[in-house]
Parts: sequence; structure tokens; C-alpha cells
Amino acid sequence: MDPKSLASRADAAAHAFGSAMERLVSLVPGATGRSGPQGTLLALTRSQIPALNVVMSTVKKPDAEEIADLATVAAAEADRGGFPWSIRLRGGPDEAMTRKARELGRTGKSEQPFMVLPLKDASAIPQDAGQVRVRVLGGDEYNDFAEVLAAGFGAPAVIISSLYTPAVLDAQGITAYVAEADGVAVAAGLGVVAGGHLGVINVATTPQHRRRGYARVMVDRILQDGRACGAHTAYLHATDEAVGLFESLGFHTAETWTSLIGT
Repeated sequence: MDPKSLASRADAAAHAFGSAMERLVSLVPGATGRSGPQGTLLALTRSQIPALNVVMSTVKKPDAEEIADLATVAAAEADRGGFPWSIRLRGGPDEAMTRKARELGRTGKSEQPFMVLPLKDASAIPQDAGQVRVRVLGGDEYNDFAEVLAAGFGAPAVIISSLYTPAVLDAQGITAYVAEADGVAVAAGLGVVAGGHLGVINVATTPQHRRRGYARVMVDRILQDGRACGAHTAYLHATDEAVGLFESLGFHTAETWTSLIGT
């Protein structure tokens, strides 16, 4: 993909990710959010996952004052509610942003590749590949989804189930998946379709079943379903360890996002 096209797709996908976050906030009980006129989103799900309590800019050149104002709100809400929160930026923070983040206790930093894929370039993998079956979960199976995802991320299942409730899993445009091998759940993930874009979210494989290709087959199913729903571009935030997997499915790293977190 040429650099200009990659940058354009990344820009549109970033805005779609912001819309997906707003959608999640509208569905999670007790969650709150607001959008600033300069492209900054405040999204507080009140979960124990910092990335889901976030002040986030979806534009390449964020408005530092707007981010600082919403970050002050997030800090106050987090202090009252006892949940972690973060500031998330496309690219890295400048000196003024770093200073403000430190004032609010966000002294840690992590980076993630932001990857995109034109869905016309996605090729299907046979669903019996690696003898794994991928199926869609309904809202009544939210506890099953939470158990697999929690095992994959090494987190308490209650954190996942309090966020991905039946209402969330049954919402239009949000689809939960589980991959099963010999009847055993081995991986889970989400597909979120908004504005012609497919977000591939929270993909995780249980520790004892990693490096067997299960996540690859499941992500492929998410991509094919997203394309069938009218999405033209997929996007995701990857870990460094998972970049190779997503590259094998056709994703390209478009930019790096930075999270400023508490330590």
C-alpha cells in the first residue's frame, strides 16, 4: 500500500475507532463520555482497564488544551470511582502534553502499532484450518466470552463480563467470537463495524493453546464477516508480538499510538 493511501486509511480508521468507543460508552451501564470540538473524546467505562477509561484524540495534531481539560475531568472521576485511566494519542506527546500528563499522575508510557487492511485484500482461510471452529456468541453467552478472554489476557473474568454485557454483545454492529478446537474454547475476540470500518478488538488466545494458528483463523472469520456487513477497511491496535500475525493476514502498520498511564 502506498504511503499516501495508508495515511488516508489510517486517518479514517482512527475516527471510526473513536465512534466505536462512543458506541461502547453508550451501552455499558454507568459509563459516561463526551466529545470536544477539536476531536478529543472522553470515554469512561469505569472498568479496571486503563485503555477503556480514556482521554483520546482521533486527530494527528491534537488540541493540547482540550486534552488537558478533559484529562482533568477524567482524573477527578477516576479518583472518585477508583478506576485507572489513560491519555491516548496518535503519535507521541509533545513536551507540554508530557508535562500535563505528569501533573495528573500519568507518568508511564506504552506504544502500540495501529494497523489497517483494505478488506478487498483479505483472503479467506478455510474454517476447518487447524481443526478449529469459529462461532458467533450471543449476549446470553457473555460469561463464556468473558472466561476465554480473561484467560487470554490474564485478567479476572468479572472485569470482562462487567464490560461486555449481554446488551453489548447483542448490539448492532458488535459481534463476539470464540474459536473452539475439539470442543474446547481456545480464543476469543470482537468485531465492531462502524462507518464502513471494522475494528478487530481484544483478540486473545488462552495460554496453553497459543502458536497453533487459532487466532489467525478467528481473525480471518472476523474480517470476512465485516466485509459481508459492508465494511471496506479493517483496523486494530496490535502488540509488538502480534504484528507478524496481522501482517500475515495483510495488515499494514500505519502509525504508532501512545498511551500515557499511571504507574
